[in-house]
Amino acid sequence: MQKHLKKHSFTLWLLLGVILAILFPSYGSKGGLLCPELTTNIGVWLIFFLQGIALPTSELTKGYNPKRLHAFVLFWNYIIFPIIVGALLLPISHVINEELKIGFWMLAILPTTVSSAVVFSTVSKGNTPNAIFSTVFSNLLSVILVPTVVITYLTIESNLSIPLSPLFSKLFILIIAPLLFGQLFRQKVPKVSALMANRTKGFGNWIIVFIVHCAFAQSVSSGFLIQLGFITIFKVILLTVLILLLVSFLVWWSSVFLNLSKEQRISAFFCSSQKSIATGLPLITSILAFAPSVTDTASIIIPLMCYHPAQLILAGILSGRWGSK
Repeated sequence: MQKHLKKHSFTLWLLLGVILAILFPSYGSKGGLLCPELTTNIGVWLIFFLQGIALPTSELTKGYNPKRLHAFVLFWNYIIFPIIVGALLLPISHVINEELKIGFWMLAILPTTVSSAVVFSTVSKGNTPNAIFSTVFSNLLSVILVPTVVITYLTIESNLSIPLSPLFSKLFILIIAPLLFGQLFRQKVPKVSALMANRTKGFGNWIIVFIVHCAFAQSVSSGFLIQLGFITIFKVILLTVLILLLVSFLVWWSSVFLNLSKEQRISAFFCSSQKSIATGLPLITSILAFAPSVTDTASIIIPLMCYHPAQLILAGILSGRWGSK
């Protein structure tokens, strides 16, 4: 029992953050005691600074080839995944609200996970350098691709003019700059960086819990979250699990045509089927900050919050089987 609780502790803390937001929304909402407008930005900066410190860039050159593996991952991250989500949303578009639909579309175009895909690839005896290169490339590309697609969609749907240049400037400051600074810090003081990376493991998860708490607190304060209801949330969970299972099956099936080794197929699988909450959540909150009157942040991150624990459970099952062979 204790082992299972520890394994899924991050998911449990996310749920606790949501519960506290429902019970005490005034603290995490705009103008509250926690000052979410400032502390969220600081938290996002720290997440990517710590990722920069921990990222083993020396492994990137080892994982560059084969190029078709990385093309396969990007194709699934940003093209096939959205097509599948769109096909599943069409018959049920009338039973979920617009915010949840935007949430599923955002989930569909988010990059792959960084740490999870690499860890599960390693545990499953996959090709770790390939996983590192694919995850880094996918996440760097997302900083340009995701805001462009989302802002274009919101502009068309709401007939609003939302400039991209201020958003890109903010994302550079919050994501790219701390990542580069962390890498520079790693190269200049490798021993201190290794110590910091070891001591701050899991710190980014606490920041994510805080961001989720503030998003739900604001939604509760505005009264929007109460309108969703448990039946709607249950529908979202079912659809999320269906997307995960369908995507996972199709990714593994289609990877056979790449003529890769078993180790490379395993890395391609985890990098193609997973979605990053560490990069996705800061991207979503930063983008929606430029369109506050259009959407409700809490509703939009619900699909991502449901997909994240589901993908970890599935990856844990598969990595246990593949790793033991």
